[in-house]
Amino acid sequence: MSSASCPAMPLPALLLGAGGLIPFVGLALLAAAGPVASHVYWLTALSYYGAVILAFVGALHWAYAVKRGAEGREAWLQYGASVLPALLAWLSLLFPVWTGLRLQAGALLACYAFDRAMNRIDPVPSWFLRLRAALSGIAAASLLVASIV
Repeated sequence: MSSASCPAMPLPALLLGAGGLIPFVGLALLAAAGPVASHVYWLTALSYYGAVILAFVGALHWAYAVKRGAEGREAWLQYGASVLPALLAWLSLLFPVWTGLRLQAGALLACYAFDRAMNRIDPVPSWFLRLRAALSGIAAASLLVASIV
């Protein structure tokens, strides 16, 4: 594969994406290692952050659909997939925090799986899927670990 067909990952995407992991990892660590009295506080903060990021990840598909002028069945699929994560994020905040964190982790991984499937219809640069895999994996792991400690 030539470098033209596999462009380098833009530095802003890498740095901002990695920076977005700081609250996931940091809050999970605070929940696990911090004082017992603040455990639920840090879990709740993590859950709120996870919900925001889940909504953001879903919104990507709205932008993809707009950009490509999606129509018909594919438009319903992509626009529908863009709002589902926000609904799951909201729903996750209605459950006990441990359940909500697990729901968010599963939803982030499902969003990544959907991104890979949609790549067949609406290809994105390969660096994007690699970045999404790393970000989704670390975020989901942080949410799952925090939900069991």
